[in-house]
Amino acid sequence: MAGDRQTPEERFTRLFDAHYAAVRAYAWRRGPDSADDVVAETFTIAWRRLGSVPAEPLPWLIGVARNVRRNLERGERRRRAREPDCVDAVVAPSFAGALEAAAVLRTALEGLPAGDREILLLVAWEGLDRAGLAAALGCSAATAGVRLFRARRRLAAALALAEGQEPRLAAVQGSPRPCPPAGDPEGSVLDEC
Repeated sequence: MAGDRQTPEERFTRLFDAHYAAVRAYAWRRGPDSADDVVAETFTIAWRRLGSVPAEPLPWLIGVARNVRRNLERGERRRRAREPDCVDAVVAPSFAGALEAAAVLRTALEGLPAGDREILLLVAWEGLDRAGLAAALGCSAATAGVRLFRARRRLAAALALAEGQEPRLAAVQGSPRPCPPAGDPEGSVLDEC
């Protein structure tokens, strides 16, 4: 018989070509949104079980498609049943929400004095700790820590205002003075406070 000499790939291709439209029509009539998934899974199962596909494959394929569709529906019902449990769960922000947050942050940063902005960006982008920040600014670690604290407080206030909230802490007005050179006897942390 000619069918016995075909490779599995040829037999599957012939099965697919002959019955794809009928299986897709069956799946489409029962659920247009999931029709492509049902058809794909049906033919995946047909490939895996190619040796047990009967001589008249269409009824068998429709049966497989029916079971696949029912499994998808059961899964969807289970997902919907679990949905109320997930309402209070922390959900990752959407891309649009991330863009909006980035725009608010950019606006708040642009409204800060240049010195505050530089300190915050050195810590955030360059990954500097207080000692590294102090070295970059040319001041003591304690002074750098105070300046970082004040810059963060001003940023928090600017973000609160940008989001239409009242800032919890009043931001210190003005820009901090530049750090005195290292070893300057007149420069101290108290000068910054």
